[in-house]
Amino acid sequence: MTVFIPKEVYLTTVAACVRFANQRIDKDDWLEVSGIFIGKNEGEDVYITKSYPIMHQELDRDAVIDQYKWSDEDYEALYIIDEEAFSKGEFTVGWWHSHPGFKIMMSHIDIKTTLSYQTNNTLAISLVFNPERLVRQIELPIKKGDPVKQLDGDPGFKIFRLDDVSKGIQASYHTVEYVIKGYENQEQIVPLTQKFIIDITNMFPKENIFETYEKFITDRISELNSLLQGTDEYLNTLIRKGESGRIHEVLENQTRDIRKYVAETFIRIENIKQFMNYLEFKERNMIIPKIEEILSQWDETVANLNAKLTEIAKKF
Repeated sequence: MTVFIPKEVYLTTVAACVRFANQRIDKDDWLEVSGIFIGKNEGEDVYITKSYPIMHQELDRDAVIDQYKWSDEDYEALYIIDEEAFSKGEFTVGWWHSHPGFKIMMSHIDIKTTLSYQTNNTLAISLVFNPERLVRQIELPIKKGDPVKQLDGDPGFKIFRLDDVSKGIQASYHTVEYVIKGYENQEQIVPLTQKFIIDITNMFPKENIFETYEKFITDRISELNSLLQGTDEYLNTLIRKGESGRIHEVLENQTRDIRKYVAETFIRIENIKQFMNYLEFKERNMIIPKIEEILSQWDETVANLNAKLTEIAKKF
């Protein structure tokens, strides 16, 4: 068996996991995240088409064993996703979850969960991802104090399947081969994804997501207005100094810088829109419309940019 993973499927899984376990969050507060894969089988191979983050672990410092607590919304999400996939001739081909800060393996709980998937689909898979494995390129030991294993070019995960589902939770498991598609070459995967993790860490928070994007847009609008005002003041200064001959050159340079700033902001906004695909399914109906409303403030501001630049040019 080989599992074929498109780039966007991989990034969705990475982003959803890193959102709840990154350098901005205390390690004691790192949380596991879980989701499912949609796709199809061709022979014994698995072709994944979409990754859906479903839920994250609730923090319980008193718990002896960490457990997932699926909500009614989570089960409803699975039903909706399954129905939509079925209408396209696809289905749930497996599940994924994170092991933030500890070894990639299958716990008894993971085996139990995988058992339910492989019982319904004998070719179902289980992917386990650790952000720290990807960032630091090490395999962490099972217990504290044991040595770590140095890795090279590892995408941060392994894929598993149970050997014999008839043995229930006593079943052993093995790793499965995979191919990540969508990169020019395999050497790109780790460095590009490590950079991607920085963006997720800085701009895709687990909490205060509205406040984060509101501040981003407010700051960008404020800076744009400052650039416009600064251009106007600069040109007035040139006139006062009797350097009117430089006005055309300065205006051209300032306009170029302003348009560059606007272009950079649009790229950041497109990244934020992309991040909306990494939300847990149950969050999307509530969060996405509000984020779109926040981002529209930038569109409204930029819509008047040409008029403002023309107005400045006419003054001088």
